[in-house]
Amino acid sequence: MNKYNKSIVMLEKARKLTPLGAQTYSKSYRYFCENNAPSFMERGKGCRLWDVDGNEYIDFICALGPITIGYSDERINGAIVKQLEKGIIFSQPSPISIELAEKITEIIPCAEMVRFVKNGSDATAAAVRLARAYTGRELMAVSGYHGMQDWFIGSTVNHKGVPKGVRELVKNFEYNNIDSIKLLFEENPDQIAGVILEPIQGNGPNEGYLRELKRLVHRHGAILIFDEVVSGFRYALGGASELYNVNPDIITFGKGMANGMPISAVAGKKEILEMISEGVFISTTFGGEALSMAAALKTIEILQKENAYEKFWDLGNIMLKGIKDLVEKYKMEEVLIVSGLAPHCGYLFEGIGNLSYLDINSVYQQRMIEEGILTVGINNINLAHKKRNIQAYLDASEKAMLDIKKAIQQNSLKGILKGGKVDPVFKRV
Repeated sequence: MNKYNKSIVMLEKARKLTPLGAQTYSKSYRYFCENNAPSFMERGKGCRLWDVDGNEYIDFICALGPITIGYSDERINGAIVKQLEKGIIFSQPSPISIELAEKITEIIPCAEMVRFVKNGSDATAAAVRLARAYTGRELMAVSGYHGMQDWFIGSTVNHKGVPKGVRELVKNFEYNNIDSIKLLFEENPDQIAGVILEPIQGNGPNEGYLRELKRLVHRHGAILIFDEVVSGFRYALGGASELYNVNPDIITFGKGMANGMPISAVAGKKEILEMISEGVFISTTFGGEALSMAAALKTIEILQKENAYEKFWDLGNIMLKGIKDLVEKYKMEEVLIVSGLAPHCGYLFEGIGNLSYLDINSVYQQRMIEEGILTVGINNINLAHKKRNIQAYLDASEKAMLDIKKAIQQNSLKGILKGGKVDPVFKRV
């Protein structure tokens, strides 16, 4: 019997009921080797997950980033239950919303006011609307991934269903290339409302890049937005703005701020955020949902008390050094590119010979799953991870490299890949 038998049966049923059988693209079967990997998880604890077939994994995906403390943490669960006994949501705001807003303004350098929403997409869409309203302009310059809303996704290859007029309001620029954004301002004088970017991409910003970007954006009368939905609460408590001492006008958070509970935020200068009271419509039924706020407060408290960021960086640096050493040992520099800062690092994949980058990715992914490691290449560290878990990851990576080496030597996946190939939604050209 296949060790993923229940997952296979469930996936067949799920695909009849929901697209891809999952509610999030990056959690669907297409990011793993179909029929030779789990498709559904039953439970989690700490840094481990158990699938519906009872197989156990050390997880470095962390639910795509939201798990910063660990799965099913008793302290966070307790805070949720305590609030649950009072109520989930009310007909007017809960006092806990004031408490969390106050905490955010304390720890985030640029945050003078805060608006809570639910998903990262909600927060970035709110930030863009504010920038357009504040400047009276319409064009946005973007770098990175900013969610599913029309304003952004229209600028990507996945723009079906987005009106052409909306798609034309977004211009892409190259991260770490100041000339790229300079050119956009020159080509679109007095038209760009805001520049929104993920401030930490790949190996992070070049020295002085974010400071120079801020000066340039303000010189052209635009708004600078840091999209820290991914980087927030992972590298430093105050995010990239704390790490690099550069304060944007608006900042967005999500993912890791509540250890898995659904909450996000748009924050920034008071004069900009106050426009929400003056006709800039940013309002959701569940923006004031109290269980997620209780989880966020407890998560932030734990991150502050437990030297979390020292641990994230220490463990991440062990991983980073380990994978660099393995790549050098097996001379895999052509196909495995080490990428990322310590708390969020791993491999990017390249093709070679007849093998595409997705072929290399699939061979790697298959072996990691077989060795009980959940990863999609780039990894997240949470407080439940230990040095032994990092070593288990490195041991599995070494075995994956041997499989990749074999595939390269025979210039084929024949006899190596047992399931389907990894097939992501966003593919590299």
